[in-house]
Amino acid sequence: MTNTGRPRKTIVHKPASVTFAEASTLPQAALIALQGTSGKIEPGDRVLINGAGGGAGAFAVQMAKADGAEVTGVDNGLKQEFIRSLGVDHVFDYTRTDYTKTNARYDLILDLVCERSMFAIRRAVAPGGCYAAVGGSVRALVSAASLGRLLSTGGRRIGVLMVRPNKDDLLRVANMVVAGTLHTTVERTYPLEGVPEALRHLGEGRALGKLVIEIG
Repeated sequence: MTNTGRPRKTIVHKPASVTFAEASTLPQAALIALQGTSGKIEPGDRVLINGAGGGAGAFAVQMAKADGAEVTGVDNGLKQEFIRSLGVDHVFDYTRTDYTKTNARYDLILDLVCERSMFAIRRAVAPGGCYAAVGGSVRALVSAASLGRLLSTGGRRIGVLMVRPNKDDLLRVANMVVAGTLHTTVERTYPLEGVPEALRHLGEGRALGKLVIEIG
């Protein structure tokens, strides 16, 4: 398992019990989930994962539940059943429910598809809570980075999560998969010539967890 940006620091041996397809889902998605949740959750905390039906989101839901959180998953209506299968306590279809307008407050929001304004998002962060944007539009991420510090009042921390690939975290998530405490979610594998089809499936918002391209 490697990350092409810093290969020497992120190469680890693939566990024998983990398939190559499963291993391929870990270096990016699982590290995002781990660094977005690890050390940030106390038992009973209310956690919201925006983009819970995607690769990193599915891992983040599992990690948050393992840490004892009450988890809300947000994604489109096609992914509701899949998200429930991950063990969430509550699920929102973002086309019907704007989580920033429900009056609920969360101790941690991990936002994998940041699109809403930071002012709206701040309303959903509990005092002392944390909001971390990971993915989304460039405009939204720039807003999170620039406005986050100004809106980080009342003990709130609002900003962008800078994911740092490293060997220790990659070993940690690999060991979690081996131990059965973390499950990979590969919806489908495609041959190399199937890349256009995979991208269409992803672009339509229908991918459940990860899609994997097999070469050779």
